[in-house]
Amino acid sequence: MRVASPPIVLFFWVALLFLLGAGGLAWSIQVPISVRGQGLILEQGAAGQAKSSVVAVLFLSLDHQADLHVGQPATVIISSTASNLHGTVENVETSAISPNEARSRFNLQGGLAQVITGPSITVTISIGSVASMWIYAGSLCDAQIQVGSRSVLSLLPGFSHIFGK
Repeated sequence: MRVASPPIVLFFWVALLFLLGAGGLAWSIQVPISVRGQGLILEQGAAGQAKSSVVAVLFLSLDHQADLHVGQPATVIISSTASNLHGTVENVETSAISPNEARSRFNLQGGLAQVITGPSITVTISIGSVASMWIYAGSLCDAQIQVGSRSVLSLLPGFSHIFGK
């Protein structure tokens, strides 16, 4: 029986420790899980008053309702400027609305009316009360709401069953 030479055994131990370390690192790295949607920018309160605030109202499909909660961080991108604004979820409607009801309630016309293609829930994101934000009222927006995070390993094929999603 032939015994492996010490450099080869040392190489395998180093390789094994490297793989275990890389696996531990990949296990600990978390990537955000987010929900994306479209909506519009609205001014809440009386127009032009100092007490008014600007919000984004998103129209999301019904299957996201269980993941959304007040206080979650969100990034809103105003379509006309590609500006990134950060805010938090202020309200999540519990009941679904039809496209016609949404168009009527929010007075959607033209391109804004095309945002809603089916039954949806509305999510309100507070993006601040900056005085200059009111000029974006009525603009289309895209938003991304962070609803959680998961391990990098769960993104690899086969590992998603181990991590439950």
